[in-house]
Amino acid sequence: MKPHPADNTPKLLVLCQLFYPELISTGQTLTELCEELADMGVDIKVVCGPPTIVDRKTQIPNYIEYRGIRIKRVWGTRFPKFNILGNLINQVTFAFSSFIHLLRDASKAPVLVLTNPPFLGIVCALLQMVRKKPYIYLIFDVYPDTAVKLGLLKKKSLLVRIWNRANTFVFKRASTVVVIGRCMKDIIMEKMKSSDVDFKNKIRMLHLWTDDRLIQPVTKEKNPFTEKWNLKGKFVLIYSGNMSKFHDMETIMKTANALIDYKDIVFLFIGEGYKKPWMTEYAAKHQLTNCQFHTYVDREELKFSLSCADIGLVSLQEGHEGLSVPSKVFGLMAAGLPVIAITPQSSEVARIVMEEECGLVVKPGDVKGLTESILNLYNDRQKLKLMGKNARQAIDTKYSLRSAAKSYFEIITSTS
Repeated sequence: MKPHPADNTPKLLVLCQLFYPELISTGQTLTELCEELADMGVDIKVVCGPPTIVDRKTQIPNYIEYRGIRIKRVWGTRFPKFNILGNLINQVTFAFSSFIHLLRDASKAPVLVLTNPPFLGIVCALLQMVRKKPYIYLIFDVYPDTAVKLGLLKKKSLLVRIWNRANTFVFKRASTVVVIGRCMKDIIMEKMKSSDVDFKNKIRMLHLWTDDRLIQPVTKEKNPFTEKWNLKGKFVLIYSGNMSKFHDMETIMKTANALIDYKDIVFLFIGEGYKKPWMTEYAAKHQLTNCQFHTYVDREELKFSLSCADIGLVSLQEGHEGLSVPSKVFGLMAAGLPVIAITPQSSEVARIVMEEECGLVVKPGDVKGLTESILNLYNDRQKLKLMGKNARQAIDTKYSLRSAAKSYFEIITSTS
């Protein structure tokens, strides 16, 4: 058992639905941050929900200790997450269970809470009122704007108006509001213009990160996945991660169809998501023998799965810039891959790719542009190599896990 921390030990309570051993992006991202903070001496307790890992037969105890981190799983329903109503029920039951659990927690440790699911901010705002628990609000996705863009809610509906008022309530009571992109910061500042709170002193823009020590470039000759997935002698484009509603997977699949005559080009898809069934059906319908589909790989194997590619693909639908920042881009860069971002040019990912000269940017829906960008790097291996080198250098100097953890450590120790 972990010894009781000294009174002067920095403490943190993390509230998130997904955490270790989750393979889904937010769970993995938060796990990495907490591991690093624990190594820096922060005493961490995590309150999370039931696992949603692909292997649903795996039994995860309600309480475990992992690398000095105490992980408590509270009750919640486990309907299939790709069912909208079922996922909503999962989120609501987890938020309710979290509130009941934390209501009994008398500690004054600051809470790091995510917008995933979006109800957790309200849980922390209520706890701040009742228990005076300070909280740091980390915005991964902007709600209800994301739901409106996806057509799930109408912009002027009563629910959206209520949701925006709830956001103001949550933002006001937060000690710090953390955003993960410059365009996201602009959106939040605009939303809070009518508030009487000085958000300029409350909001912090901190980039996402990747575990750059775990994910390192691996040559294809020494990569077991090259042989495992029959990729020897192939020019590989990889999309690794969630394939959700707001990712432009249609443009990628149509581009795979356009490049079918290039027998040495392979599109490698690793992960799960709402759009994956459509993608596999599209590939079968058009007989796309240049596409491979695999589920998530173990975290320890990421450096191999990513490094077996020549180019990394990241996508975001038009209109979602500032509402979300695909974290997968940093893993691709850590593996030394040039990135082609199928995103609006104003998005955070596009800005990073252009600033670091580590890839190319294509407008969502531009199949011709994506096809030409791929062939540009396919035919210019020197440019390909230079962009990959720039990508890794950017991770080492700006987007490392250690750099991110230091920023969060500063916020945690200054929050009371």
